[in-house]
Amino acid sequence: MAPCDVARIQRVGEAVREGGVIIYPTDTVYGIGGDPFNAVVVKRIFEIKMRDEKPMPVLVSDLEAARRLVDVDRLGVTLMEIFWPGALTVVLRVKEGLPPQLTAGSGKLGVRMPNHELALRIIVASGGALIGTSANVAGGQPAKNVGELDPRLVRGADVIVDGGGSTLGVSSTVVEVVTKRASPSVRILREGAVRTEVIRESLLKAGIRGEVTVA
Repeated sequence: MAPCDVARIQRVGEAVREGGVIIYPTDTVYGIGGDPFNAVVVKRIFEIKMRDEKPMPVLVSDLEAARRLVDVDRLGVTLMEIFWPGALTVVLRVKEGLPPQLTAGSGKLGVRMPNHELALRIIVASGGALIGTSANVAGGQPAKNVGELDPRLVRGADVIVDGGGSTLGVSSTVVEVVTKRASPSVRILREGAVRTEVIRESLLKAGIRGEVTVA
């Protein structure tokens, strides 16, 4: 699907808003997603991926969309302004209104704005937020194009968007913002497309001297 195909993108967004599950391209790998506010959709995605309940990230259209989902502090804003759109997922305290299964009861949610025109347009058409867990079954490798999709995912999804190959082909880096009284810190939960040293150097340049640790 071309990013300029407005009518088809709107139909994908309508499918999401009506409770559908879609597979779609992003800058990192292909994702499987749906309405993050719909508990039935969240359950379906776990079933399609055949995995136990674990926190799933949500892709957003912009910073304001992220604010509707999580409590964004100064450090969170700094990370988003530096690395978004891009391959950094930021984990923050979740706001009320989202199904607890989405966060696996952790009270925290990972959010990311992808650097991918088609993905962003789908997210906007879906209402500004879209579940963005990787398109793979439990234990499998995330798909970088539709040809790599596990047939079980294809059968389970309502809509598959072919946007060609993912730009990076590597999962996002996941960081958690840890609020401390003295100074906030960043915990690297998973290193992916954005290297830990790049995060450290970028925060220093921004005048943030909080600690960066690896979980």
